[in-house]
Amino acid sequence: MKAIYKQMKSYLWLVYIISLPLLSSCTEDTTIATSNSTPVPVIYGAITDHNVRQQIDLSSSTGYFDKSQNKRISNATVTLQEDTVGITHSYTLAQDSVGSGIYMTANPVAGRPGWKYKLTVNMDFNQDGTPEMYMAECTMPQKLNVDSVNVTKMKEASYTVYSLNISAQDPGNEKNYYFCKYSVNDSLHNEISKYIVFDDIGLDGMYVKNLAIWHFFDKSNKSKFSDQDADEMVFLSGGDKINAEVSNITKGYSDFIVSCQNQKDGSNPFFGGPPANIPTNISNGARGYFTAYATSSAKCVVPTHFTAN
Repeated sequence: MKAIYKQMKSYLWLVYIISLPLLSSCTEDTTIATSNSTPVPVIYGAITDHNVRQQIDLSSSTGYFDKSQNKRISNATVTLQEDTVGITHSYTLAQDSVGSGIYMTANPVAGRPGWKYKLTVNMDFNQDGTPEMYMAECTMPQKLNVDSVNVTKMKEASYTVYSLNISAQDPGNEKNYYFCKYSVNDSLHNEISKYIVFDDIGLDGMYVKNLAIWHFFDKSNKSKFSDQDADEMVFLSGGDKINAEVSNITKGYSDFIVSCQNQKDGSNPFFGGPPANIPTNISNGARGYFTAYATSSAKCVVPTHFTAN
């Protein structure tokens, strides 16, 4: 019961995070506010095991009180290298369209668990005639294979609550960090403010069955929240179709997500305050994050009846 109320409290905290429109259906918004007017590069990318054109997002930060979207960065040289024992592959990424700031591999590339990924960006950001180099690297963690997901319906005080549960085998022998992205009726909630982050404390190496990772309110409860809060929340109804995508991620990326979510005030879901509050693994003074992860997904339908205790 305590876990339910703790997650409800966390959810109500997150609804204050304001989300700007996504750059695309599969790219998180990377607008960043800094504490002064001096812009810095913002680099964001996530290599996945999906066989797609992998992409890196480049932009320039805005001032803390500037509510405009980040300026996109063109004319950068972006390379991606993947390594494992005795094998190295390199890729040069190019903008998908002029001025977009979204750099993509020429062909589909599927990331692989256990491989190390190194990102290098060269650009003359400060326009002094000499290009600067920004680097980051990440090893893709082993994949978490999710056997199933389901939703249970319960009553908590005057609220109707749905619990999102997963069943999976935790890899064991190390502390693991996970995050979940989800869609409701084919509508993907890809804002970082709505990512579900959890770890395997107390569950290391165990097979977990119906582990509750998040709770949602029923749509009938929407009127109990302010219009501003309700606009930022995700409500469910019986019969809704859920697709949950769960990934084993690094501690660094987990810390990044949590830090972004904890920024209650600000203009966007990535950075609601001075960037010193948000961890980054990008070198040379840039902000953002570069990561790699494998995904496992499962689907379920929200029940119409309350779950028996």
